[in-house]
Amino acid sequence: MAEAAILVALETLRNLLLDETKFLSGVGSQVKGLESQIKEMQCLLEDTDRSRHHGSKSVGYWILEIRDLVHQAEDVIEIYSVIQVSMKRGRGIRQFFQRFSCVSNRCCRLHKIGLEISEIRTDIGRVYKSMQEYGLRSIVQEENSGPASENQIWKRKTYSFETNDCFVGMEEDLKRLVSLTVDNNVSRIISVWGMGGLGKTTIVRRVYNHANVKHAFDSFAWVCITQQCRIRFVLEEVRKQLMPQKKEDAMHLTDTELVEQLFQVQKEKRCLIVLDDLWKIEHRDCLLDIFVDSQILMTTRKQNVADVGLSYKLGLLNMADGWQLLKCKAFPRGCVPPDFWPQIELFEEVGKKMVKICGYLPLVISLLGGILSKRQLLKEWELVNKNIDDYLFSAGSTDQDNKINAVVLDLSYEDLPSYLKPCFLYMGQFVEDQYVYGDNLYMLWIAEGLISVENQANGETLMDVAELYLSELASRCMVEIVAQDTVSSKRYASCHLHDVVRDLCLLKGKKEDFRLKVVNFQGGRLDVLSPSVLGIKTRYLAMHFRGKVEVEHDEFTTNHEETTKHIRSLKFICHSKQRKINFPKSVLEYFYNFKLLRVLVFEGCNFQGRKLPKEIGNLIHLRYLRLRNCEFTELPSSISNLIYLCTLDLFHSWDVRIPNVLHKLIRLKHLFLPDYRKTSNAIARKYKLSLEGLSKLETLIGFDSLFHDWKSVSRMKNLRRLRATVHDVKTLSEIIYDLKTYRDNLQESTLIIRDGCELTSLEQEVPILRKLLTCPNLHSLWIDVHTPNLKQEIKTELVFPRLVFLTLRNCKIEDDPMQMLEILPCLESLCLWPSSYVGKNMTCSGSGFCKLKTIQLWGLPNLTEWKVEKGAMPILSELEIRDCPKLGKIQDELRSITNLEKLEISELPGFGKWVSGRNRGVQHCFPCSFRHHPSND
Repeated sequence: MAEAAILVALETLRNLLLDETKFLSGVGSQVKGLESQIKEMQCLLEDTDRSRHHGSKSVGYWILEIRDLVHQAEDVIEIYSVIQVSMKRGRGIRQFFQRFSCVSNRCCRLHKIGLEISEIRTDIGRVYKSMQEYGLRSIVQEENSGPASENQIWKRKTYSFETNDCFVGMEEDLKRLVSLTVDNNVSRIISVWGMGGLGKTTIVRRVYNHANVKHAFDSFAWVCITQQCRIRFVLEEVRKQLMPQKKEDAMHLTDTELVEQLFQVQKEKRCLIVLDDLWKIEHRDCLLDIFVDSQILMTTRKQNVADVGLSYKLGLLNMADGWQLLKCKAFPRGCVPPDFWPQIELFEEVGKKMVKICGYLPLVISLLGGILSKRQLLKEWELVNKNIDDYLFSAGSTDQDNKINAVVLDLSYEDLPSYLKPCFLYMGQFVEDQYVYGDNLYMLWIAEGLISVENQANGETLMDVAELYLSELASRCMVEIVAQDTVSSKRYASCHLHDVVRDLCLLKGKKEDFRLKVVNFQGGRLDVLSPSVLGIKTRYLAMHFRGKVEVEHDEFTTNHEETTKHIRSLKFICHSKQRKINFPKSVLEYFYNFKLLRVLVFEGCNFQGRKLPKEIGNLIHLRYLRLRNCEFTELPSSISNLIYLCTLDLFHSWDVRIPNVLHKLIRLKHLFLPDYRKTSNAIARKYKLSLEGLSKLETLIGFDSLFHDWKSVSRMKNLRRLRATVHDVKTLSEIIYDLKTYRDNLQESTLIIRDGCELTSLEQEVPILRKLLTCPNLHSLWIDVHTPNLKQEIKTELVFPRLVFLTLRNCKIEDDPMQMLEILPCLESLCLWPSSYVGKNMTCSGSGFCKLKTIQLWGLPNLTEWKVEKGAMPILSELEIRDCPKLGKIQDELRSITNLEKLEISELPGFGKWVSGRNRGVQHCFPCSFRHHPSND
């Protein structure tokens, strides 16, 4: 309940006490007393949550009052610190006299702050006394004798994530749908419909990837539509999947040209198109008018949308299948442990009661299984069953869809430890079906104060703690893990919220007054700073732009005090690939009013005059600044005032000059540098950026030897994530030396070797290439220079002992590269891109590539034969061959690869376009652990 807001405020106060003791002189003892009081309220409210006193009007009133008092406390302390920091920034004689004349003013402000804190403490004490007089704590203690404590629930680093989905109870539906899909005499449109959480997407995905279906069709496309359907985006995505050989970008086509191409490919090939999660009839009709010659599989929650072609209603599970699914989720590997056997009949009795209450809905049963997986005793199962009954009877809804989802999803949320609740609610800002990358999510959580230092063990960073938070959310089925990171020791690369869970997240945020506001703007004129957009008490604002947007600002409609004093996070994200959002100078200059802002994000934006205003330096509480995929020329030197800044992200913002003031950002831990073009002004002016003084840096992405000095990086002893581009042998030698000597703490490291770095050079009479090949602590490598004699350097010594991703381009290797690459012990992804190999034959021996999962062969014009011996690449799952015009038949060679799940062949004589297995797209195109950093997470 309210402790989500209280936890954030507590973390803020704790950080203020740690970082700003010198600024809080005179009121420090009062702040500490305030922190103690809020902690007491937090403990009582956590007990209140577990006791389920949600129906009490008194408790509800107290919670509202406490929440407002907590926010007031957070605001007053941060406002005071802003005043103090501003006063201490002065320099020189003029500033000295200004500060001297403000001593009396400071005393008045200090006295006012003290009075405000005193009033807040008095009000909190009054509420706390009322709750004690009500006798709430004794009642809570009686009702909480059964459940395990929070410490038992939170088992650090022992949680496991089940990657294999439990497909239970829909086997016959699957057979039927596969048969209908491949039968030419059945309707070409099949609509699978039913209430949310039935598993519509799951079963259609099984149909889509079924072997019989793959053999029956030539081309495949899968598009998730969602409620905010964008017809143009859907058409472009289908074209990209049906016609991957088309190199020109669809964005340059007119609507007519795009539709004509889709008509043509449907005439030439038998196509299967999945339209997942359709919501509106008008969207359906518009798409079906274009996909006139394809087999269509649709999923939808609405019967009227499914009322076309063959309508297939997906049913609920029966009791036996529901109990089987619950066991699969609740017990490790779906097997009942021996300790449960003496009471298995009792467990089954309680379990089946809960399955019935869940309405036999697969999603709800799965979420319930995540809760039960943390409970080892029969009485704990019985208590969960009792809580489900209470929730069900108090739901008061006649809508079965909303009713059952609310019951168990509410329970999943209420079962979360207090420190996970604000993290979960915070994820509601991401748009539907958006993939969120782990590192970005962790940095945002930290910047917002959602990660508690109290959960930080010795040797752990806050990023480690944040990863544990995500791990537990995933283990409780609140978050779905999309990809696991094989490069580093981290378990998760990306995640997202199921649409039903996201709905819960937004509803819960409103109910608990989390003060998160999400604005989805489809196009037109918008005053982004108007009270109607910002809201009165909004603390987290995320604005997602689609289509053509004209940003404007009417200064007469904005009340500075009411619209800026609460906001902690502002995000302006453009999702259009065709255009950027233009921000006028008047809007940017207004941002200095958001003095308590912690997070500021611009993605896909143009700034008027291609400059950021110097007023951004007034946002001294800023912890996270992201200017990704934006167009501007330089950062103002005033960013040196951002003394709390922890993350500075300029990824994919090209040719941006950064002033040499980064050393003043004493808390900076994560730095994403911009990219530079070869013809940029930065190169012409011999621009150099100093990285000195960044001793706390944990992440450095975008180091470039043309603009940065490696000696500064070598002194960063806390570095855990590194991506570097090298253009000269000297820097490469220094990096190799560092990686060999004292970089064992690196979790992820990527090295990109480009023009200017001659790998044939000698370093102390030893070829630099040989040093590179034996370099430890290197996880990803991209070689983009002429390296014809690579084979001669790989002999019997251990090479690339930890390399996971390797991409070769323009190397012009003359001898068979497979003989030298197949001995790499950890290699999982291999990309041979244009001009990497200029020979004719390749052979993979029976014992080679023992861990390889993905391979790409692109642009090898001389390759005529590729032999794959039996036993080679035993776990290969994805293979893509493109633009190899002389390569002969390979079917016989591929028969020995038994685990192949995805095969894409294009621009190969006799094949045309051939796709087999799941059509997800190649995931390892860029050999970098940070390759998955889109502009919308």
